[in-house]
Amino acid sequence: MLILSHFNLLSTMTRFHIHSAYYLVMCIYTASKTYVGESKIVKTVAINLLTSIDPS
Repeated sequence: MLILSHFNLLSTMTRFHIHSAYYLVMCIYTASKTYVGESKIVKTVAINLLTSIDPS
């Protein structure tokens, strides 16, 4: 039972980190879009960071 509890904790922590990383990337993307205008380089970096996070 302790092992199952430990895996559930890791799963919750992993989901928290994925959501935090997504929020951070979107904040950076939105700020750069607002101040610099929509840039293909910034958009590509944001997409690459989001796709590098594997939610499974």
